[in-house]
This record gives sequence, structure tokens and C-alpha cells, in this order.
Amino acid sequence: MSEKRKEEIVREEVSDSAGETSPTELRTAVRFPVRLPVYIRADRGEELAETINISASGMLFSFERCLTKGTSIEFDLKMPAGALGMEKDVVVHCTGRVIRCYRKGDKDTEIVAVIDQYRMLS
Repeated sequence: MSEKRKEEIVREEVSDSAGETSPTELRTAVRFPVRLPVYIRADRGEELAETINISASGMLFSFERCLTKGTSIEFDLKMPAGALGMEKDVVVHCTGRVIRCYRKGDKDTEIVAVIDQYRMLS
């Protein structure tokens, strides 16, 4: 599936807490192709994943299994200083929810999650 089609699907699926769709927010969020290890906290505790791309409003990541649409997740991203133009790495704590899960072959899974809240930890 093309990145453009994935973005269209995300626009169709994402809604705010009142249930209103918000495609404008996603259109203004630039995606950064960043591969970083990240621990996702969900229904089974903490599990290792890898980001594929990240924006201010969401994230695409590879995971060992599918998570159900609507599953709440938490994760901390350690953003490299060079990627942000900063002097030191920045850790960002994020909470969000799963909006789509794609099977890619027998073992690979990609998950699209919306980021509902985030805060800088360092």
C-alpha cells in the first residue's frame, strides 16, 4: 500500500474525543521517516517496536502483533538531537490509540496510531 493511500486511510479514521473527524490536523502534520526503537505500553505491558515514520499527530510503527483499533498505548520517544537541531537528545512521553493495523507477510505488522497527548520529559 502506498504512503499516500495510508495517509488517506488515516484521515478517514482519526477522530477527536468528541467523535468528530479531524482531517485538517493530519494534513498539516509533516511525517518524518525515522526508524527508532520504542517500547509500546499496551494491553500486555511493555513490548519492543520500531518506528517507521512520526508526525506531531501520529506514528506508523512495526510490531510483532496486531493491536485492536482503539487500544490505548503509551510510549517514550528518544528523539536524536541532530534530527531536531538541538544540542542533546529529547525524550517525549506520548499517549495515543491505535487506528489501524496492517499485516505484512507472516510475521511483520505495521500499526498506525494517533498521538492524543505528548509532553517533553527532557
